[in-house]
Amino acid sequence: MRTLFLVAAVLFGFMGFAQDVKLAENYMDQGEYTKALKIYQKIYELNKRNPRSVFALIEVYQQLERYKSVDSLIDIAQKTAPRDELFSIERGYNATLQGKDSVANRYYQKAITAIDSLPQLTYQIADRFEQRNELDRAIAAYEKGMALDDRLNYNYQLARLYGEKGDLEKMFDTNIKMIEQNAVYRSRAQALFAQYVTDDAANEGNQILRKVLLLRLREHPDPTYNQLLSWLFVQQKDFKKAFIQEKAIYRRDPTNMYNIQDLVETAIEEKDLEAAGEILDYMIEETQAISVKYTAQSLKIKLKAAAATAEAYEQIKQDYEHLLIYYGRGKETFRLQLDYANFLAFKINQPQEAIDLLVALEKTSLSKFQKADVKMVLADILVLQEQFNRALIYYSQIQNDLPNDLRSQESQFKVARTSYFQGDFSWSLTQLKVLRSAASKLIANDAMQLSLTIADHSIEDTTFVALKAFAKAELKHYQNKRAEAITLYDQLLLNHKGDPIEDEALLNQAQLYEVEGRFEKARGNYQLIIDNYADGILADDAYYLLGLLYQQQLENPQKAKDLFEKIIFNHADSIHFVDARRRYRRLRGDEQEKAF
Repeated sequence: MRTLFLVAAVLFGFMGFAQDVKLAENYMDQGEYTKALKIYQKIYELNKRNPRSVFALIEVYQQLERYKSVDSLIDIAQKTAPRDELFSIERGYNATLQGKDSVANRYYQKAITAIDSLPQLTYQIADRFEQRNELDRAIAAYEKGMALDDRLNYNYQLARLYGEKGDLEKMFDTNIKMIEQNAVYRSRAQALFAQYVTDDAANEGNQILRKVLLLRLREHPDPTYNQLLSWLFVQQKDFKKAFIQEKAIYRRDPTNMYNIQDLVETAIEEKDLEAAGEILDYMIEETQAISVKYTAQSLKIKLKAAAATAEAYEQIKQDYEHLLIYYGRGKETFRLQLDYANFLAFKINQPQEAIDLLVALEKTSLSKFQKADVKMVLADILVLQEQFNRALIYYSQIQNDLPNDLRSQESQFKVARTSYFQGDFSWSLTQLKVLRSAASKLIANDAMQLSLTIADHSIEDTTFVALKAFAKAELKHYQNKRAEAITLYDQLLLNHKGDPIEDEALLNQAQLYEVEGRFEKARGNYQLIIDNYADGILADDAYYLLGLLYQQQLENPQKAKDLFEKIIFNHADSIHFVDARRRYRRLRGDEQEKAF
């Protein structure tokens, strides 16, 4: 109200008092009501007919508990006001402040009754009730006005008030009615829904919205309700259920798969690879668009390569070759070729073949961003080959060519990581400190993790003996020289038993064992972390990765469920929390619920 009053002061020619109004507002905020009163009295005397000057003075009188002064002020205002309904609300509120509820009710009812003969006053009356926190009466005013005049539409205001009162069913229902009237409103409604919906399906808001949508969908099948259900399930990170809704929409309009493409990208980003795989299979099977099929097949093979054990690598290589034969090796398949180069270099230890592919790709007409991507992979391969100086040149070129792009930050991180591999921990730490506030959350997290590894393990060991051994093992790990890395981790665990770096070595070694298909060895490492480092920062990683191992490789869903449950109840701040909860619910049988 005060801000509106300031605007009004300017419009009515009170330019000289704008500063005074601002000062009065500050006094009100600070509780210095007597000082504010003097200013508002001066403004009121200049224009007694302006309701805003009256309301401002009323507010400060009420803060000073000068209730008789309020009544006197309203008496004067009503004599000159063309309509006095808003002043009736002020009289009622003044009575409420004095504990005279029956008196207040009479004045409030008088204002609402005025809508019977003048529905056009609905907004002013309801808004005044809202300003006085009389939300039930504001709702009654809006509902009455709309009932009397079907040209009036205050559904947005009503929906917001229902939400503020906690009547979520009415809030959702009213918003959905507005979407039914105008589909453009959907994004605005979803922004409001997001205030009451969380990633927890058991949350009250989630359950009520789901119920409201299902009732409508059963009574009148319409893609609008499928879209809203899909949105709800995405908020819950339940991409399988969102996919069911998107399929229903697609069947009604099989001309595009844009929403399904968006969904699979979100599922991948949220690391729900099981759901992503199902969605990609559907896209490949159903689409008639070559571009969509290419995108789906490229993502599918990338996910397959990331999750595969070593025994599957040869088949994956053949799959990549088949795709490139079919789609060609031009710039149109740029991303597929880049992924393939990474696979060749870092999975099956064929760096020269990867370099040849990248050199050929570089000769096509690429954008400056694509050229930077090629340089990034080439530099990564040079690090793999321990040609550190040449790699640093490429990383520096990327920073110079695209100084304001996220690729620049990524290359800066890789410079720090290269220094770490070389054992130059001080310089690496200097670089990483800058990246902790990187625009990319992923880069910032990677920088934080590496800087903590260096800092935590150099406090007591100023000669970096254990850290150097760990960095050397990590380099072999990065190079995918799995046997050498496993041996180096063994040596570190033997020579530095009890060192704080032990849990990290166990975790890294376990992941190598998984790639090798040595699942029992991996299980043993994860269990050692849980048994000996339950209070450490890697405990949640061990619970989560061991849970995945039991679920996906050791075929023991009960143990997997128990481990995911540990994260839910004991590690709510874990980055694995959402996926652990999702997997726990699926293992518990929630996926056997109805499709909705």
